[in-house]
Amino acid sequence: MSRIISVLVLTVLFFQCQKLPEKEIEQKKSKTLIDFFLPFEKQAPLVTEGIWGDAAVIPRDTANGLEDASMKNWCYWDGKIVKDDAGKYHMYASRWSQEFHHGVGWTKGSKGVHAVSDNLYGPYKDLGLTWPYWKEGKGHNVIGLRMHDGRYALVTSEIVPGQVFVSHSPNGPFELLGDFKIDPNGYYPGWGRYNELDDGALNGGGVGNLANVMIILRPDGRYMMIARHCVAMISDDGILGPYKMLSDKAWLGVEGIPQFKMEDPTVWYSDSLYHIVVNHYGGKTDHTYHLTSEDGIHNWKNRGKAFEKSLGVFRHKDGTVEDWFTVQRPTVYTEENMVKAFNFSVIDVQKGQDGANDENGSKILVVPFDGEGFRKHIKSIVNEENKQSDATLPPKPWKSTDIGSIAKNGNTGFDEIVNTIRVRGLGNNLDKKNDAFRYVHQKMTGDISAKVMVLSQDISGGPVKSGLMIRNSLKEGAPFIMISIDKNEGIKLEQRSQEGANSEVLKHLKIEAPYWLRLEKRNNTITSYISSSNRLNWTKIGELSLDLNETFYAGMASTSKNESSASLARFKDIDVHNYGEPLSDGVVSHTFPDTIPASGIIDFEVELESVKTLDVWVELENVQTLEKHKVLRERFWKNGTKKMTYNAGSKLDPNATYWFAIKAVPMHFHDSEHVQASFKKVFVEK
Repeated sequence: MSRIISVLVLTVLFFQCQKLPEKEIEQKKSKTLIDFFLPFEKQAPLVTEGIWGDAAVIPRDTANGLEDASMKNWCYWDGKIVKDDAGKYHMYASRWSQEFHHGVGWTKGSKGVHAVSDNLYGPYKDLGLTWPYWKEGKGHNVIGLRMHDGRYALVTSEIVPGQVFVSHSPNGPFELLGDFKIDPNGYYPGWGRYNELDDGALNGGGVGNLANVMIILRPDGRYMMIARHCVAMISDDGILGPYKMLSDKAWLGVEGIPQFKMEDPTVWYSDSLYHIVVNHYGGKTDHTYHLTSEDGIHNWKNRGKAFEKSLGVFRHKDGTVEDWFTVQRPTVYTEENMVKAFNFSVIDVQKGQDGANDENGSKILVVPFDGEGFRKHIKSIVNEENKQSDATLPPKPWKSTDIGSIAKNGNTGFDEIVNTIRVRGLGNNLDKKNDAFRYVHQKMTGDISAKVMVLSQDISGGPVKSGLMIRNSLKEGAPFIMISIDKNEGIKLEQRSQEGANSEVLKHLKIEAPYWLRLEKRNNTITSYISSSNRLNWTKIGELSLDLNETFYAGMASTSKNESSASLARFKDIDVHNYGEPLSDGVVSHTFPDTIPASGIIDFEVELESVKTLDVWVELENVQTLEKHKVLRERFWKNGTKKMTYNAGSKLDPNATYWFAIKAVPMHFHDSEHVQASFKKVFVEK
């Protein structure tokens, strides 16, 4: 009997032990960024008497961050910390006179300032205006950073169009380098600069301004900008740009995150990930969300709550809590690829109650952060996600296989959260008589369209070449046409025209991922296109003939160009279908020119694929004056290509630039209910 009891006890203990890891995993997932804030580091005794503020923020450490404890002079806002080579901490922020109501102060009286401290957490001493000779120091949304060349850069936006000031010293003098340049790249221009559709900007005179600008230096040597709408913009040509929009809003369609009223994003790179913290305003309770991405451009994932002021984040080691009513403008401070602290702009009352010459005001807090604990936490989650994705097969009818002689098997996985196929492939360069690579394919017949985005190859771990391929068979020497992106060499259009022949590179462009690729097969003619945004701005790069079997293969190919070690390729939003059976309705491409005649009469062509009737709307808008010209509206009965003529109705200004807007709209609907829209900047012939 005792033996039976012992066995039962051991069995129970065994199963309890088996459940412990699951419990730990759940606890791990339940943690979010907010759990890694630490109590304030005490800079001075907590003060109760002789300071401004609501009772909820008294007592407090007035030596933390940047504050005018007497409220005789300044209200402070924004704040981004930069450490110099001597170990001093410089906070670049904005301020205005406490004689202003908050709403007047930040819009009319805000100026860029520089403060310094020997300690990360403060106290910071206000050293005065950062650019006093430019518009009397006017500035808001002020941040600081070190540039790739080591110079100090200050950024201002919101109440100005968006400028950069630079200096070789953290103490200045800071001189105007210039204005930011933004290339919408086919995306909605208002996602970059405010436009006339933004009521607040229209009422406040901010149309044309950038807002909430944050800039980071990417490990790949480029500059990355995130502004108010959380759209990733990348510059290959210095801090001023042009910054090219490469994605939709980071939070768009992300489960668990509101799809409206988002502002004050901050962005940083740490722990081999790009991070965004963005604030949702206007609800009963403001929440701040944390998102991460492997490349900083696409596939942002919700990592949960980043901040909520009701949860006592602003706490001291003795248990005292500073309960600030308004908390905005989070910014992050990192050292050696690790988060060390967050800044917050805070007010003791509602913004509207922070009046002129009263006992209310704003300051900048610096909150310690457990960077090491956060690093382990986020790394563990991402590793588990990648394992799960790599073990998940792509949805049917996709199949995958290794083609040719490979030392070890490749792998094809699927991340269903972000609709991305992950391929770890080995192989050769596909430039000989026999191929070696990983192929994710479908068996096809007839005329087809194939389109995919090759995601950034920065995280591949080595050389990688990946793209779209139409292939006669799965034999290693089969005829094929491929358009690919090589991590080191750019975009290539290649063909093997006959079985067992050497393949040939027919086109080579120095373009790097992320990029959209497209192959269109009509009879035995295959046309290739590329696009940086999939916003109708497709560029045709080749038209080739290939004698295909009645049944052939189409899909994604990837090779590490090394037959013994694999590299990672990521393919997002793959679309392969027969003509007449599109996965989504809309315009496939158009031929609207980059330069248009001053007459305003433009001939162009539109190709549309749809299972329902759509109207195509076309319009020109003057970028400088916002004047809109006539709308052209033509109906497409499902699929087809149509030659169209746009007439603006009046002469165009040769000294102005214009937005060409094209939309696909369901029949009997309004243009605001479009299924697809794109914008392209065009120039007038002189």
